[in-house]
Amino acid sequence: MKNNFLRYVALILLAVFSLSSCTVVRVVDAAASTTVGAIKTTGKVVGAAIPDGDKDKKDD
Repeated sequence: MKNNFLRYVALILLAVFSLSSCTVVRVVDAAASTTVGAIKTTGKVVGAAIPDGDKDKKDD
């Protein structure tokens, strides 16, 4: 009886730790995606504010 109880406890702890690691991975992935999106947006804003000469006007 005691042996079965320890097996159930071990199984529950294993499941909890497995699910927690999945949650951590999802949180880190969401944070990374948000950071990448913010960096891309900042780059576009800076590119719009500071002309770099890519669009040269043709003088006819």
